[in-house]
Amino acid sequence: MKTEYRLAFVLKQLMSENKSLDDISVTLLTKKCHVNRQTFYYHFHDIYDLLTLVFLNEEIPHIKEVNNIDELVETIFAYYKNNANFLDGVLQSAGKELLSEFLFNNCFHTILRIVNTYPESKKIIPSDRKAIARFYASGYSNCITFYLSNIKRKTIDGLKAQFLANSKNLLQNSIENIINARKINAK
Repeated sequence: MKTEYRLAFVLKQLMSENKSLDDISVTLLTKKCHVNRQTFYYHFHDIYDLLTLVFLNEEIPHIKEVNNIDELVETIFAYYKNNANFLDGVLQSAGKELLSEFLFNNCFHTILRIVNTYPESKKIIPSDRKAIARFYASGYSNCITFYLSNIKRKTIDGLKAQFLANSKNLLQNSIENIINARKINAK
């Protein structure tokens, strides 16, 4: 395993053991990886730069199998439950924005994939499909980040309650709204 990935693995491992990101020093990381500090700084500017690598290589299991918004939320919550100590540590640090970006990217790609499965989506241009995915990914990822950051007793039902709209036909309705708006504008 390359040095930078060993450092990323050890960072995640330490945080998973309830060690705060603020308590993890470059010295501790390099000692655990049996490399010197200069090696760390050859690859990374600081610990947050290393945390970026963690999220760039992190995958949410089964996210590519998700078929609707409810499954998306459930899959992200399952990922949280399996990585709670690590993610709670990130949420309580300046690395919180990295987690938000990670969640947004996963939501965006999943929602875009779902939107593209609807036959009606072929009636709208790709940039409109991306706009729908961006809109909902932003809302869902922000609500998820807020919930995970602020609620002590986290449950899937509690997380789902954060979303005001019934997600069942949300994406299809958005596609239909764009189609109808285009028809009106074309007249």
